[in-house]
Amino acid sequence: MKKLFIAALLFVGIVSFAQDINQKPTRDQREKLTPEQRSEKHLQKLTSDLNLDKKQQEQVKQLLAERNAKAEKFREVRKDSKTKPTDVEREAFKKQMKADKEANDTKMKAILNTDQYTKWTALKKEHKDHRGKGGHKDHKTPQERDQEHLQKLTTDLNLNSDQQKQVSELLSDRSTKMAMLKKSRRDSGVQPTEADKKAMKKQMEEDHKAADAKMKSILNADQYKKWTAIKKEHKDKMKQHKKDKKQ
Repeated sequence: MKKLFIAALLFVGIVSFAQDINQKPTRDQREKLTPEQRSEKHLQKLTSDLNLDKKQQEQVKQLLAERNAKAEKFREVRKDSKTKPTDVEREAFKKQMKADKEANDTKMKAILNTDQYTKWTALKKEHKDHRGKGGHKDHKTPQERDQEHLQKLTTDLNLNSDQQKQVSELLSDRSTKMAMLKKSRRDSGVQPTEADKKAMKKQMEEDHKAADAKMKSILNADQYKKWTAIKKEHKDKMKQHKKDKKQ
């Protein structure tokens, strides 16, 4: 099974060439805020939405700080862990999250008056419904994402009909390989070794070059130059994003 996983990883190289210019910036990329800044912004929104007085603002600020501290502790634990959580651990974590939410709700109810609490509950429900409808997730099929990507490339690079067809085939090939990789990762319960990671990195570099060569043969000189510039811009943003996350 491990060999199957590694073999599938070797297909992934072509994936990045198209994603480089198609991925939308994450919330952190669009808005590079520290946990303290996010809490302050959240407090300002709650103050505006619920018309909090000075005392309530101080109490809610403390509540947000406590939540951030717990979230940071959880991230540290996940980062330090080298093994996947068991079903028992996931269930325990789920129960703990539920208990924390109920405790938070009780504290907010004690801080807010009746009208404020009713509005806060409605805002939470609205946010939950928005998330359920894909407000923060991409529920599109691979085919739908490929079509959107093709449309973006057509606009950015002014592709003609023949180029659109060739790029569409390239995107479809990418999606197929990506699906194989995801399936193999699900089927495999092992973590790749350092040697596996190095082999994958080397294969990805080779596949990048192959994908680049295919795009170069499809595009004219000006289109290829623009495509390369867009890729570089996205790569630089991703590097900056990773750098900011480490700080």
